[in-house]
Amino acid sequence: MSFSDHLDNFIKQRDKQPQGASKPAYQRKSFVQEPTNQSVAREAIAKAQEDASKQASIDTKAPHVRINGRCVTESEAQTVDQMKVDSKPANPDRIDYIKQLRKELKLKKRSS
Repeated sequence: MSFSDHLDNFIKQRDKQPQGASKPAYQRKSFVQEPTNQSVAREAIAKAQEDASKQASIDTKAPHVRINGRCVTESEAQTVDQMKVDSKPANPDRIDYIKQLRKELKLKKRSS
């Protein structure tokens, strides 16, 4: 097939197409990216916590405070605070021992 035959075929095919159909072969299609399962779950948990806080305030007619993700009344929050165990004071000998170990680890050369 010569070039002129090829050109004639191309022109005939172009003339057969309707005028409005001269769009490019590739068109960018827009799409909405679906949220991941993790983000959907995170949003659901946040909404459930917010709803639980509102519902608890409605049921008990008392303001609620959120502690570690839980909705508790102010009296319950005070009870939790009172039940907290105080941590032991730091032992200075143990702190010195840990510092000495860190210093020794820094001084050691790494052999690979």
